[in-house]
Amino acid sequence: MIETYLLQQLIAFSKNGTLSAASENLHISQPALSQSMKKLEDILGVPIFERTKNKLTLNDTGRLTVELTEKLLTQQEEMIEKIRLFDKTKHTLCLGACAPIPVSDIVPLLPRFYSGFTVSYELKNSNEALWEGLEHGLYQIIIVHEETGKSLKCPDEFFSFPYRQENLSLWVPHEHPLSALSELELKDLAYQNILLYTHIGFWYEMCKEKLPDAHFLYMNEFDAFQQISGTSAFPSFTTDASAEQRQEAGKKVIPITDNEVHVTYHFVCRREDSDRFLPLIKQLRSDFSA
Repeated sequence: MIETYLLQQLIAFSKNGTLSAASENLHISQPALSQSMKKLEDILGVPIFERTKNKLTLNDTGRLTVELTEKLLTQQEEMIEKIRLFDKTKHTLCLGACAPIPVSDIVPLLPRFYSGFTVSYELKNSNEALWEGLEHGLYQIIIVHEETGKSLKCPDEFFSFPYRQENLSLWVPHEHPLSALSELELKDLAYQNILLYTHIGFWYEMCKEKLPDAHFLYMNEFDAFQQISGTSAFPSFTTDASAEQRQEAGKKVIPITDNEVHVTYHFVCRREDSDRFLPLIKQLRSDFSA
């Protein structure tokens, strides 16, 4: 059995080129590293170095050993990561979501149905990152979005269902010129100054992509955004699923008609986990209809 530290030191020697450079990088003495390389040769039973006066270099067998060692150490790291991730899934439920509303819908339900589990979530700006996370076991559940009316392309190994919709609107002061409109299109927002909270998942990327000529005033703190958007002369976005969607004094909600801002959220999990999540699925189907 070859101890891992010997293999790691071999890789360090290969990358640094000399015993002195490698030992400095490893924070060990040069004699200690030299002894390790001799011990590795003894275990392998073949010479892997060419030794000349004051110089040690890899021979052809040594270079093959380095190549195989790099693959072995990578596989070892992957094995450790997979084992730790598997163990984590036995104690943790992690939700990956494309927007804040699904987080507020689902996270409070998880302790009710899965007591004893640690619940966590991550907000991502793209469906692609969520699918990748589900495939690699980072998430046990993901919520992805699709334009309302379009079907979700879901691979056979996953279970999915549409559980609710969300529609974007503009929130404007009554004195703002846009408040005269009963509805608007995204193109009407060109060159407008708009407050934009940044931690809103895919909505953030969509706003930047669909409104390249708008002048966004970015805000990272939610409490500050709520306070300022409620009193500011600048418009901001809200949705019919948000607690902010209300007719406050001095403010008006204007629906946006573009198809891209009317989305359906889809619950997705691995098909073999669908029975496990059946109580949650039933609750979501009871609470919402897409």
